[in-house]
Amino acid sequence: MSRLASKPIVFDSAVKVTLRENEVLVKGPRGELTVPVSQGITVTVEETKIRVDRTRDDLRAHQGLVWSLLHNAVVGVTTGFSKKLEIVGKGWRSTVKGNIINLQVGHTHPVDFELPKGVSAAQDNPGSFTLTSHDKQLLGQTAANIKSLRPIEPYKLKGIRITGQPIRQKQRKAAGV
Repeated sequence: MSRLASKPIVFDSAVKVTLRENEVLVKGPRGELTVPVSQGITVTVEETKIRVDRTRDDLRAHQGLVWSLLHNAVVGVTTGFSKKLEIVGKGWRSTVKGNIINLQVGHTHPVDFELPKGVSAAQDNPGSFTLTSHDKQLLGQTAANIKSLRPIEPYKLKGIRITGQPIRQKQRKAAGV
């Protein structure tokens, strides 16, 4: 039995949860999200709790998945999520103007990255910026798309990375061995 999915998801009074046929709509102060529900999974909403149950024992993984998606939706519409990205490289920098991030990361031209609806950015310093959103999945995909513009180079560790991301540096070839 899934340990997390057996616990109820507790939310405050600012969040409204609505059940539909195969999805759950979660509305809060930061926005609204819809979570799909697999067949065989039942979602019940009490006053300030959401319970996720399964009809068959072979649906344990789906029960945990739906619980996790609902929990992320509740946390997202109440407090939101954020990721801080940093740019490492000589002369590399970024500028945030509205929903466009201008990246100068060693290409022959500056790259303008347009943020999708629901994601916002704030400039910390020229070498880092913070992305925020109420949708955890959209935030992670946006951060991955920005990182793919200049992936981390394994020898000098130059590139765009998420703060706190573990990185392994490759050793250079030993001379005369």
